[in-house]
Amino acid sequence: MLCVDCHTTNNQVIAWPFAAYQPDCAGCHADDYIPGPHDGATVSELRDCSGSCHIQGVNRSNEHRPSAGEW
Repeated sequence: MLCVDCHTTNNQVIAWPFAAYQPDCAGCHADDYIPGPHDGATVSELRDCSGSCHIQGVNRSNEHRPSAGEW
């Protein structure tokens, strides 16, 4: 997933606030992570929000999607 997949009208070029997680969603959104509902998973394990799953070891796509409205 690329940033422009979610941020379709954004043409800004910015530095990665959390460069260790680039190029995944967590590269910019690591501070949005809420550990409680993620059953012990780390930011690094769930770094790509589009392919993340709330059950570790199981990969479900579209758990968090741009059109969900929760962003």
